[in-house]
Amino acid sequence: MEENFGVDADQFAALVLQQLSAIGEPDAEYHPDGFEIVVGDLHLYLGNVFREAAELPAAERDRRIANFVAGVREADAPDTWPDVRPLLRPILRPNGFGLNTPADAAPPLTRPAFPFLDELVAIDRPHSRSIVSATTLENWGVDADEVFAAARENLTALAGSHGITGSGLLHFSDTGDGYCTSWPLIPGWLAGTGDGTHRPLAFMPDVDTLLIVPDTGDLTPLFAEVEQRYRNAVRPISPQAYTIDDEGKVVPLDRIPHHRHQPQALRARCGLAITEYDAQTTTFNESLERDLTFPHHPDLPPAFVASVIYVAADPGPYTLAVWGKDVEYLLPEADRILFCTEENGEMTPLLEAPFEAVAAHLNLTPIPQMTPRRYEVRTWPTQEDLTHLASTATRKD
Repeated sequence: MEENFGVDADQFAALVLQQLSAIGEPDAEYHPDGFEIVVGDLHLYLGNVFREAAELPAAERDRRIANFVAGVREADAPDTWPDVRPLLRPILRPNGFGLNTPADAAPPLTRPAFPFLDELVAIDRPHSRSIVSATTLENWGVDADEVFAAARENLTALAGSHGITGSGLLHFSDTGDGYCTSWPLIPGWLAGTGDGTHRPLAFMPDVDTLLIVPDTGDLTPLFAEVEQRYRNAVRPISPQAYTIDDEGKVVPLDRIPHHRHQPQALRARCGLAITEYDAQTTTFNESLERDLTFPHHPDLPPAFVASVIYVAADPGPYTLAVWGKDVEYLLPEADRILFCTEENGEMTPLLEAPFEAVAAHLNLTPIPQMTPRRYEVRTWPTQEDLTHLASTATRKD
């Protein structure tokens, strides 16, 4: 039996360099600060492949690296619109997917899919997958709608539009070219999947796993299993369940009123929100400390990047953000806002109000091109504002 010795980041990079040299790329350079290898104009970010392969047995690790390295040659493949159109595929990723895009690089082309999840477009080649950016669109001479439409059309040709019939739990594991976690993006696909009697519930805890189960019985253990898969995933998507509403539209389960699993659905929604806001907060604070600017928002003045807090409650949890007096904030879109004052280092809560009421009354607008959404607040509400918001403070479930 082959033993698994594992390698650290620098050792892993050395293995990648060895394989690059073997295919005729001896001038590749390792940049440990960014954990990347630069081959000419191509930047190979090692984070994902390292997390996936570093602890594998040596032979399997080397196969993963070889597959990764093979993508270098594919980067020089023709990339005109007629060449790439058949290769486009839609993919789901959390809001934080493009957070660490270098400041001088174009961020990925995205559009909202579900709360805290975006739809992106990948170019699917035999050994590599690249993500379409706004700069790519300019090179192709097409608009975003045409690119998204082509990607969904190609996926529909692969997966069909009528869903998959089956009873019990349906478990799909992707090997890299099936794009199973994108199937719910195909109009009508999820509605046609399952036992034909019960509403289907779909889970996509990571980029390679799609679970579908009929909406019947006690699914509490499945929610717990999905949450654990999501927490352990190298490339997570979401801990939430997704289903269809009365019009057949795919929606998160927490949008279905009075569902028996509403507490679990709300817990999953809160977990996704907090994970994405935590990642954004960390990235923003690191960028502010290092560069004195926010990523991809160089003209946005410094402000406190507020966190999102998980609050356990009956009949289900919710998210909370604190708005303190005399502090300028990038305020997250939590479920509720807690207004506080501070004196002698002690925080005194004043009132807690639904975010929708706060945003509507104070005319808050989201910062453009920022996901997850945040709102720039520079002034403390007036006493009249606080009095009005106090009238909205009762939580309605």
